Amino acid sequence: MVSRQNKQYHSKKVVSAVMAGLMVLGAGATSAAADQAATSVSATATASNLFSDVNTGYWGEKYIYQLASQGIVMGNNGKFRPNDPVTQQEAVTMAIRFLNLQVTDSTGASTALPTNIKVNNYFVPYVKLALQQNLLDKTKESGYADTKVTWGGKNATREWITEVLVRSMGRTADASAAMNKATGFADNAKISADRLGYVNVAIDLGIAKGVNGNKFDPQGAVTRAQLATFFSRAQAYIDAKYDNQFEGYVSSVGNGKLELYADGKNNSFTIDGSTAYFEKASEKRLSVSDIKPYTKVTVIGKNGTASYVEITDPEPKLESFERKYARLSPNNVIWFDSNNTFEELKYDSETIFLDQNGTKIDPQSLASGSIVTVERETFSPQKRIVAIRVKNGLVNKTASGIVQSVDTTNKTITIKDASGNTVDTFKWDDSTLIKYQNQLMNVSELKAGSVVTYTVENNILHKIEISQSVDRTITAMLYSMESNGSTLTYKRSGSTQLETKFLVEKPELTINGIDQPLLSDLLADATAGDQVELTVNGEEKITKIKVLGRQMEHLNEVSVVSYVPSKRWLTVSDNKSQPKVIVLDDKTKLDSAGGTNLPTIEALLVPGRKVNINHIGNRALSLEVIYKYDGKVTAINATNKILTLLTEGGQTINVPYNWPRVELYDKPNATLSDIKVGDEVSAQLSNDQTSLISIKAVSLKQFEIVSTEPSYDRVRVKNDGVTSQIYTDKAKISDENGKDIRISDLRSGSLINVKFAGTTPSAVAVVKNTMGQVMSVDPANSVLAIKTFNGAGETIQATGGVKVVRGTDVSTNIASISVNDRVEVRKNIDGTTNIKVLDSVTRNFWRYENGDVYVKRIYTSDNNRFPVAANLYVHQGDQNLSVQSLKENDNIVLYFNNGIVVEIVKQ
Repeated sequence: MVSRQNKQYHSKKVVSAVMAGLMVLGAGATSAAADQAATSVSATATASNLFSDVNTGYWGEKYIYQLASQGIVMGNNGKFRPNDPVTQQEAVTMAIRFLNLQVTDSTGASTALPTNIKVNNYFVPYVKLALQQNLLDKTKESGYADTKVTWGGKNATREWITEVLVRSMGRTADASAAMNKATGFADNAKISADRLGYVNVAIDLGIAKGVNGNKFDPQGAVTRAQLATFFSRAQAYIDAKYDNQFEGYVSSVGNGKLELYADGKNNSFTIDGSTAYFEKASEKRLSVSDIKPYTKVTVIGKNGTASYVEITDPEPKLESFERKYARLSPNNVIWFDSNNTFEELKYDSETIFLDQNGTKIDPQSLASGSIVTVERETFSPQKRIVAIRVKNGLVNKTASGIVQSVDTTNKTITIKDASGNTVDTFKWDDSTLIKYQNQLMNVSELKAGSVVTYTVENNILHKIEISQSVDRTITAMLYSMESNGSTLTYKRSGSTQLETKFLVEKPELTINGIDQPLLSDLLADATAGDQVELTVNGEEKITKIKVLGRQMEHLNEVSVVSYVPSKRWLTVSDNKSQPKVIVLDDKTKLDSAGGTNLPTIEALLVPGRKVNINHIGNRALSLEVIYKYDGKVTAINATNKILTLLTEGGQTINVPYNWPRVELYDKPNATLSDIKVGDEVSAQLSNDQTSLISIKAVSLKQFEIVSTEPSYDRVRVKNDGVTSQIYTDKAKISDENGKDIRISDLRSGSLINVKFAGTTPSAVAVVKNTMGQVMSVDPANSVLAIKTFNGAGETIQATGGVKVVRGTDVSTNIASISVNDRVEVRKNIDGTTNIKVLDSVTRNFWRYENGDVYVKRIYTSDNNRFPVAANLYVHQGDQNLSVQSLKENDNIVLYFNNGIVVEIVKQ
């Protein structure tokens, strides 16, 4: 059905200032369900917005575009001013347009307005017609007595406009019947008795709603946004038809055109960036991609261009049925075989033919006997065939798509075609070729998400070419690795071919038994390298290396028998006093107290010297001349001067001592009495390995980074207000997830845990710091749910004790934390969970300048300038904002961490 209206004629004598007052479109309430006035609208115009002050996503946007497209409301100079109040003469004018009543210069010429109803000249015919149509109570309005503001210039109140609305809908009788019914609003008594019935009708019909506090606010002013909303809702209860409004079904949409089947014919509309798209049941703005063929829509347009499109029924009006294809004949006739008879149907040039994967095909390629699905629309008498899809038949094709799954058991691969409309499962066999960048791959390496071009021959996948890969895994043996760690060479399991790939800058390593392993911990060998699982990304770089197994053997605490430098033969006596010959080579990893070069090591390989060796066969992978033992102190025998250690490998070592030097990070003049049973230490041996010369106590400290000097491997840190410096040249540095990083990756203000061996840092780890909004608190289980500033949800299990700091108050229970608090959560060095509740202040925004936020003072002594964090989080609800988008006098809440603004919430 097509909705039409009689042509509307407007007075040619229009004063521009008055026209500006006719803008009645929407902004306003804090939600679309409330009719309360909003704070000022500040919106950035985009190319697709009709009005620069009505931003995409604004709650009243739908009503504004609908009524503007219908010609009921207008803007001025590209603006709508949705928060301006509406005068009575403007509201009456909108009501006349809403009813699609004809107004000309001669309207009401033979009658005069009542003496007390004074309006601007432009509005005279509209008000006269409103009185004739009983939209206004002439007796009531004639009693207007305010001498300061004319009747027309008076701001329309909520109860007054409600009466006009209900009268416009012809519901005066209903209003009279409801005149003695209480509304249920808290301010019901403030509603004028003669308008109570009209308010009841408007509320019952859902046209007007209450405001905050369960109030109707009958004397409150109506904004242009709210009035546009009222009239838009009321259209469901009138029969006014607009000549530029069409209701029908989408025949096609795309390429800047929308074809609409309405009134038994196709209507063509141009669509562009200014066309607004909505759905009847929602106020959320849509895009053209949401408009689907064969759905029911309302189109409002002018001169062949659609300005407003609303989906009224999203269900496509299609029917489908299966047939057995027989043949084609001239004049677009298709024949189907039906129980030894033939059925004839017509198709047209717009009918599309698709194979099993949804790929468009030539109808001439249909194979006789194929089962097809015929789809045709049901909204026109012709029931035009829109698509014919092959359901069953031999598939021989080449296409592109995305791998959905790989089933190596049933030998099937499921692929979604490039259009995203069809998902098919194909069989593969041992002859199927899978290639990526001209490299053959196993089926097990093909992963879901890979973009592929594939060829099917007689329903079997013949070839798959990967054009865009996702992470995949390769099981292989490490063959070699560049000394700089840039490339890695390997042999796939079951293959003799060597392959080489680049590594990402910081690949993730997993080696059982080695905490935070390095690339140097990997064992590469031509015949017995580590068995590994390599994860390769879409750029063909290795991102993860997991050691699955290694053939390495260990010789711990064995004694040197002899060493032949010319042949690099090292003979040792193992734990069973049996000789073992080990050969050193250029790849052997060397370590000693004196250094890691071969000449230094060779000088130490004298008979009786104790060493640790890792080897494959007789090849030495690593050789350590023992110069220290790392472990926990289990006993200190002061009488016999014996220190007993339990090493990380589970060995018990007894080391004699005389007067060992003791290093403790926070005690410069430490002695042996400062070492306790249970302490973790590094025990340094004498040159002859017979006694202890120093003990380095292992300790953990937490610092705040002040600055870094990467060229000197130096970090300036702060703890308890004291600034110091540490050197990281002998330390492993990792981020909060345990991945290796460089000193240059450390950031000022971050917290780090530093592990010291004596006074020397051996490991530096960034402390995980979680900051966000508290969503829930479970004191019984010490669980805190937080929404971080990047929108992710995180659950904090506060184990090992809790310390909650709120200003100067400190507590040990998370029950002191409230939902919506902003918190910073981290682990202290002793394992307790430290939760700091951030300070906040509410102010009116002034300006943002040079990294500082300025706010309006409440008192002259107030600080009004605050520095902001580099990763400042600014938002209104779930909508992210930029600090530059804030406007003067915006009401904001600022949250501070260490005096820096980390979050701003626009109210």
